[in-house]
Amino acid sequence: MNEFEAIVILAAVFIIAYIVGAFRNRQLLVKYSKIVKKQLQPKSEYVGFRPLGSSGLRVLSNMNKEAPLSRMEIAISLVDRENIMHYPLTLITKEHDRLTVWGFLRVKPAFSLEVYSRIGRPFQKRSQELKLKDTTMGQGEIKKFFHVTSSNEIKARDMLCDDEFAGSLLHAKDFLRYLLVNEAESHIFLTGKLTEQSLGPLLDIVMASGRRTG
Repeated sequence: MNEFEAIVILAAVFIIAYIVGAFRNRQLLVKYSKIVKKQLQPKSEYVGFRPLGSSGLRVLSNMNKEAPLSRMEIAISLVDRENIMHYPLTLITKEHDRLTVWGFLRVKPAFSLEVYSRIGRPFQKRSQELKLKDTTMGQGEIKKFFHVTSSNEIKARDMLCDDEFAGSLLHAKDFLRYLLVNEAESHIFLTGKLTEQSLGPLLDIVMASGRRTG
């Protein structure tokens, strides 16, 4: 094989990887959009989508008046499957698709709560200005999978003992990376590992947080 043939083969490999990766990302975006629409439309007055090429998607949901959240904003960020170097590098970086959600509360929460995974690398740095303190949760399942801090330990324990909220956390224990109920800004922030199986449970956490604190 001469240099020209090697260059042609290498170029062909890169082109094929780009086409296959772009197709896969677009396929995933369609699936994620359908899941978001199915989950949020019954609770919303409006759900709008803004595609970001094959790399992601932004969603805006204006919630129904009876919902504790006034609106929810969602960012879906996909890994660079078009780049052939993504595949060997991901074995080292453990990079994967990401979900980020902002939920805006109608009523200011009475305290701040932070929950982040013990089993995965958080996407978000811990908030410093809220002056959160470690919250002891005994020996239950939540303590096993998550580290919890709060501005009010009693209220945080009450929230974490709520069956709906605790159940939503444990259902997404393999996917949730970071959750913050921010008293100062009256919003909920969440990041997590995005898959077809995790998208619904992660959105459930935001909704459960809103019902419990809103």
